[in-house]
Amino acid sequence: MDPATTGGVVPTAHPTATTPSTHRPARVVNPAMCRSNSPMRSTYPPTPGRASMESCTRPARNYIHRRLVLDIAPTWRDGGRRHAWHMTARLRTSSLTVAPHARPRTWQIGFAVFSAATALVLFPGEGAVLPAIRMMGVAGYAMAVAVSVGCAIALPRAGARRLLVVFHLAFVPMQFLFAFPNPLPNLGMLLSVLILVGLRPRFPQLSPVARKVWLTLHVGISVGWLGLSLGMVTLALTGLLAETHALRHGAYEIFHIFDLTIVIPSVVLTIITGLVVALGTPWGLVKHWWVLVKFVISLSIPAAAAVESRWVTELVARTADPAGKPGTLGVALAIVVGGFAVLLWTATVLSVVKPWGRTRWGRRELAARRLASQPEIGVTITDRQPIAEDTITLLLKPAAEDRLPAWEPGAHIDVVLPSGRVRQYSLSGDPAEPDTYRIAVLRKPGGGGGSAELHELSVGTQLAIRGPRNNFRLTDAPAYLFLAGGIGITPFLPMINRLATTGIPWRLIYRGRSHGRMAFADMLITTYPDHVRLLPADTQPRPDLAALLRTAPPGAAVYCCGPEGLIDAIAAAMPSECPHGTLHIERFAASTRTASQPDQPFDAELRRSKVTVRVSADRTLLTAVQEVNPALPSSCTDGLCGSCVTPVLAGIPDHRDHVLQPHERDRTDVIYPCVSRARGQRIVLDA
Repeated sequence: MDPATTGGVVPTAHPTATTPSTHRPARVVNPAMCRSNSPMRSTYPPTPGRASMESCTRPARNYIHRRLVLDIAPTWRDGGRRHAWHMTARLRTSSLTVAPHARPRTWQIGFAVFSAATALVLFPGEGAVLPAIRMMGVAGYAMAVAVSVGCAIALPRAGARRLLVVFHLAFVPMQFLFAFPNPLPNLGMLLSVLILVGLRPRFPQLSPVARKVWLTLHVGISVGWLGLSLGMVTLALTGLLAETHALRHGAYEIFHIFDLTIVIPSVVLTIITGLVVALGTPWGLVKHWWVLVKFVISLSIPAAAAVESRWVTELVARTADPAGKPGTLGVALAIVVGGFAVLLWTATVLSVVKPWGRTRWGRRELAARRLASQPEIGVTITDRQPIAEDTITLLLKPAAEDRLPAWEPGAHIDVVLPSGRVRQYSLSGDPAEPDTYRIAVLRKPGGGGGSAELHELSVGTQLAIRGPRNNFRLTDAPAYLFLAGGIGITPFLPMINRLATTGIPWRLIYRGRSHGRMAFADMLITTYPDHVRLLPADTQPRPDLAALLRTAPPGAAVYCCGPEGLIDAIAAAMPSECPHGTLHIERFAASTRTASQPDQPFDAELRRSKVTVRVSADRTLLTAVQEVNPALPSSCTDGLCGSCVTPVLAGIPDHRDHVLQPHERDRTDVIYPCVSRARGQRIVLDA
């Protein structure tokens, strides 16, 4: 939607996943990098495969050479009437990779050799401990030899990589079981994890329903594992301190039974469900410290448990003699299982608190996503339809070889108009429709001119877009209340269509000047008559917002998009009328947000750039950062679109943006530097 025409609403939900991973490489360099934005300079066309840097400032040239290898390709725009040379930026340097470099064939041959040696070690001889598990280990490592050698030969074929990823994901928990008779498989678990990281697998994101199912399984099994650890501590202390032989020996026997029949399946299932949840959500496995530490904990406990299991076996045999005492081995067992309980409680706290921010790999991925978040993708207007008075819909399809990135309900795009104006519009079509974007444009006389320009364009006109970005995501909730004002209906259309297939209760209150000016009104009331209430201002009284919020179901997610007056009224009534719900808002344009005191100068340390800049009272943080890092994305510069989101490593941000939701304004891990500043004398940014 157009910010200059009451259509430029930009999302306001969690800012850490704003850029889809399906973006193509950047097709344009941030104009802030160069002294001139003119597309036609005497240096063009450049030598094929190289970019002329004469028009760029020294910091920009240094940054580009450090981060990018630039290729130049001519692209025609505006129906052939204008053309410009667009830079295609491909990330080449290792500083932007998400996972360590690996030599897949070398790793697979090495793992095959390790697997063959481990199979020989595990082969059960006469009188071997746990012969059944040993035979399972021999079979498992024999399979590992075959898979590793076969895939080493087949690499780099995609099918071989996929097979390796699936195999090692399953083989990590299996090796925990194989480690009970011999600790060598613990090294195999570590090698499997390193191979997985080196393969850099890409996993599809779980659907909301699947995410709930897997998360429920992971939490439930983890809680059971935590309870088992406390029970094992009790049994270990009972066996150590009991005065009678029966109680002492019985405690270790029960401990041994728990170990083999309950603890092992719990550990395996916890690791498997944890991997699925981590890899199937934006958290990832190595992107955030708290997830990585939890994963290390989940692997370290099985490694130690293999040793602990042999101790329990020995203690059962030792205490079978009425005169036998646990001795130092009993003390060691109590200490180890006590350590298990502490580690599991630590993992529980990490899941709740989520401390420490992103890892180096996570920061590099975020940097790569940011550099890829500003490409211009060529599109063509393939359909233009009036849908209400002064409102049209435009159907955009990719031009030439470009592909349109996937998107989710609530996303918006930047539209680069032939005049050079950039406007934001919410996507109102179907996310399942490939390579097709739909936007609705309301013409506003006396606005900034963007909407009027779009209304004059005809079918066949070529444009450029950026994005999509999504700060207004459809979160999981037991019920939904949508409050739309005017063209603010557009981001709700894909949300409503998705909810209609789930059976989750929802309700839409749609207010407009008149029925004829309410876009999509007839379609909505015809398709969802039991869910939609239309309130044109010329025939219906103003809705009782307090009553609407008061009657919202417990835990409802309240979404509001429309004029500033509507949003401010909902935000003011929400704490008293719907304290059990969560509010999600999206604005047409930046509202007046005054600081509590006059702006003060402060220092901003840019940790990755190893530079500290002084931000004066009359200067924005974004301007200061872009002088050092010209590639930092920005679009609206009004705190609306969220494109300039920057992680905070230390210091307290003074949030003045309209991206963060009301319940997120105390966050200290991100800042939107186009409008926000620091509270205090210093702030440290990951930039």
